Amino acid sequence: MVKQHDVCVRAQVVSLKLVLKLDNSQIEALTRVKPRTIHNLVDKALERRFDPQSSPPVVLEEHVCDAPRPGRPKKQDDYKDQVLEKVRTDRFGREMTCAYISAKMGNAISPMTVWRILRTAGMKKTKPTRKPGLTKRMRAERLEFCLRYQHWTLEDWKRVIWSDETAVVLNHRRGGYRVWRTSVERFVKSVIRERWKGYTEFQFWGCYSYDVKGPCYIWHAETAQERKEADKDLEELNTALEPIFREEWELEIKMRRLGLRNPGGKKLEWKWDARYGKLIRGKGNGIDWYRYQKEILIPKLIPFAKEYGPDTIVQEDLAPLYAHRAQAAVFKAAEV
Repeated sequence: MVKQHDVCVRAQVVSLKLVLKLDNSQIEALTRVKPRTIHNLVDKALERRFDPQSSPPVVLEEHVCDAPRPGRPKKQDDYKDQVLEKVRTDRFGREMTCAYISAKMGNAISPMTVWRILRTAGMKKTKPTRKPGLTKRMRAERLEFCLRYQHWTLEDWKRVIWSDETAVVLNHRRGGYRVWRTSVERFVKSVIRERWKGYTEFQFWGCYSYDVKGPCYIWHAETAQERKEADKDLEELNTALEPIFREEWELEIKMRRLGLRNPGGKKLEWKWDARYGKLIRGKGNGIDWYRYQKEILIPKLIPFAKEYGPDTIVQEDLAPLYAHRAQAAVFKAAEV
């Protein structure tokens, strides 16, 4: 198919020659079309019944476009739909090589022909797009969230404080990336990326609202002394919580067995563990709910939320350190 730009130039040449009666040198200066090509275009337009005496004289695409080429159609045309269908069927088809597609089609076309068909269709082999996987429950929750807040105004969203954390790497770029270069530019300075040993990685936490940046925090590795003090603090807290949770458990058991003369099964016994409310930290030196509560939630996030104004909403994701039941107690006590 002739490009639209070429059609316009051809029509312009015919108009300048047959309507305005310019000579070939003038037309060549305006359009950069050679005299021989000018004669061919004019003869073709006249053969196709272009009338320069009509009012107004209009040069149509059919007057200047190329005639269909004779001969057998390209082999690509016969197998184009089959190749594209195999590629677009599913994710497995998207990963198939040209040689594999050719073999699946009984070697009716070569791998190079497959490659040409895909390139003509605007396709090229590239890295897949990455996105978090969503279960049916996640999709339902996101839809419910959107429907619940679809009528919120800008003033409503201004009351929300957003918080999250991310990993930061110094002297190193995360993720894959590519550069444009030729085969002989492998060692050109602009395409070389240095790699350094001993890079530093740390976790960064921050929060913000509509027009205010909140506090931020850089996590450090927990020392043995800090871990020991945290365990002692947690032990004292569990000592105070055990009688409260045990009383609630006993009341629940009595209500459950109310009216039953001979309850069957093994008799339930109280055991102070995480199942009944005991606060326990995870193993390792990572960031858990306790460190988040002691280093960020109580000293930084809660004061910022109370200072930001009444009816403030703190938005967090469902990471274990945020969603732990102990954090809900802190928000409730602070009325945030």
